[in-house]
Amino acid sequence: MKKYLLLGYGLAMTAVIATLAWFPSVHAFPWPSLPIFGLAFSIYVMAARVARDQANEPLTLRAIWLVAVASRVALLPLAPGLTDDFYRYLWDGHVQLSGLNPYLFAPGAAEVEGLRTVWHSLINNPTVPTIYPPLAQIAFLLIAGVGSSVLLMKLLWVGCDLATAWVISRIAVDRGVEPALPLLLYAWAPLLIVEVAWNGHLEPLGLLMLAMAIWASDRVPASRDASRTTSHPAPDRAGPVCSAGGAPAHGQQIVAIAAGAALALSALTKFAPAAALPGLVRRLGWRAFMGFSLVIVALYSPYLSAGSALFAGLRTYSENWWFMKGPFTALEVLTGDPDEARRAAAAIMIGVIGWSAWRRFDLERTLLWVLGTGMVLTPTFHPWYILWMLPMAALRANRPFVLLSGLAFIGYYGLGAYRDTGDWVQPIGARMALWIPFLIFLFFDAWQAYRGEATGDVRLKNR
Repeated sequence: MKKYLLLGYGLAMTAVIATLAWFPSVHAFPWPSLPIFGLAFSIYVMAARVARDQANEPLTLRAIWLVAVASRVALLPLAPGLTDDFYRYLWDGHVQLSGLNPYLFAPGAAEVEGLRTVWHSLINNPTVPTIYPPLAQIAFLLIAGVGSSVLLMKLLWVGCDLATAWVISRIAVDRGVEPALPLLLYAWAPLLIVEVAWNGHLEPLGLLMLAMAIWASDRVPASRDASRTTSHPAPDRAGPVCSAGGAPAHGQQIVAIAAGAALALSALTKFAPAAALPGLVRRLGWRAFMGFSLVIVALYSPYLSAGSALFAGLRTYSENWWFMKGPFTALEVLTGDPDEARRAAAAIMIGVIGWSAWRRFDLERTLLWVLGTGMVLTPTFHPWYILWMLPMAALRANRPFVLLSGLAFIGYYGLGAYRDTGDWVQPIGARMALWIPFLIFLFFDAWQAYRGEATGDVRLKNR
């Protein structure tokens, strides 16, 4: 019976998540939705321990894949229940299909009044132009071309999601590590299942590219001369640099270009991964920058007619948005001004980007530091944002960020009040419940690492 324990956990977790999604009566926040999600996350944590202990069992990987697919299929038929972002996805695709540049006009602009659909009034922030970069826009156009179907949209995201899980398992195998635990930590994450298969968020499109970038960069050894790639990796303070599955010397230049291109594609879904570019170039050389730049130019070219409006929505978002902010609140207190706090957070981010590049970390570690710092310091933390940390958290068995993927659901605390009044209440108690356990865990692991003890941020590798 023990060999079926993992499958039992997976089916139980799927049943709990399906209960949360399929029965509107339990969509109320904070009760009973938060406890139901907490139960699913608890089962997930217990399943991770079983996967770690039974990594060599032949049925383990089959059980993980079976539950990964079943849990997503169980939610696919449902309309998104906790978000209205998908209406913006559909609108941007609809506008493009009509021949207009999506960056030119906000959904509520008079210039696009003739394009309004029956669901136009459901688009959030209708006075703000789109913030989504070109790869996301291309995906929206593809969805519009097949009929603006929410189900087809979610099928695309779920396909990217499962492909990401496969790439993560391949990265683990190439490193000589049993893939069961990294695969389960990613593919069974309850928040990922909810936000993609149910809520239809586009994150897997960028996560797939992010995982591909990590996989490619693993196959190129770093050189102390970052301007060229050699077949003889130089010593690296961050540890050995060439994975067991490293590419042959004659193909490493192409793989370095591919790593840069994949990182660009991820950043063209949502911008944050671009912050890892200095570290990638420092480690792999100018070819990574070339691959990144070529993709950026190629995908932005069709939208350049928007001119100064190209980043208007992004500017509005970065200057005015805030949601469930955590440590950013401390910066506001220290500086006495939200704008100064944003500048302070940006300065810290620049420091972390420079430090990770100077240390010549591999891409996975760079992303963990750079995106992790951004996640902690952001004034805007929606639950699905933490999904960008999952590939690195899964590959490293990083306890703090795995925990944050469970706590992030607290971000929906005020959804019930928002539906009733139009005002999203974000009480300090909910924000503390979201951030304080994560920060305690983060500092605890950092202290263990400082003392040279075993830590949850252990790279799953054989290097």
